[in-house]
Amino acid sequence: MRCIFCKGDSNQSRSVEHIIPEALGNIEHVLPRGIVCDTCNNYFARKVEGPLLETQWFRHARSRQAIGNKRGFIPPMSGIVPGARLGANVWLDGPKLTLGGLNERDHKLLCSALVSGRARSVYIPLVDTIDERLMSRFLAKVAVEILAERLMSVEGWEEPLIDDPQLDQLRRFARMGDKPASWPFLRRRIYGEDDVRTEANGGYQVLHEFTLLYTETLELYAVLCVFGEEFAINYGGPKIDGYAKWLKKHDGHSPLYLTDRLPLPPLFAA
Repeated sequence: MRCIFCKGDSNQSRSVEHIIPEALGNIEHVLPRGIVCDTCNNYFARKVEGPLLETQWFRHARSRQAIGNKRGFIPPMSGIVPGARLGANVWLDGPKLTLGGLNERDHKLLCSALVSGRARSVYIPLVDTIDERLMSRFLAKVAVEILAERLMSVEGWEEPLIDDPQLDQLRRFARMGDKPASWPFLRRRIYGEDDVRTEANGGYQVLHEFTLLYTETLELYAVLCVFGEEFAINYGGPKIDGYAKWLKKHDGHSPLYLTDRLPLPPLFAA
């Protein structure tokens, strides 16, 4: 076995790889051990996924949706308590609001301000910005792994995926974050974070979903939706204009929800 990222021997690797991190609620889309070697798996967890999930946009979304990490800890949102002149950690549980100081000293000052009545309100800033560099490296990593998930049931899938030079630039960007210095992606909201889809036997909420898009101009895109926001990245190079043109041609409909069958790229059609 060889790793789909570093191409090194991965026969002794022990860890499975979550295409979407467990901290985003994923227990379903998992690559078997050896497809991503332990070294690359650990690197992505420490240098890409971990830092990305600690950015405010992800922390606040995970907190609002009460999605904990592997140990079950739900991250707090960042709040401001004007009456105490302090920042605070904030957790929401329906109508219940829990506050905590950023450290032991601030926690004592916050408690004192609450008890005395000086602190009567808390502000939680709306966060819409995402660390573009971390997000693009994360999307590059997810894109390569989606291909592996789609192909691994086909005998002999490893060679065309691992040795195809067309994927080397994307693979390198996921691993190194350089050459090119940036890899643009398209971001837009396609449904609400709290939207519930109804079915005959009840409703459910979608935390994440993904698909592949092969356009009429022979470009391949990975399309990922997290908390209702869609992100698209081009496998072939650091450009996104082809996806924007495809959306315009298809009246803005997401490839996640097209009813017509999309054409498959040659790698899959074979």
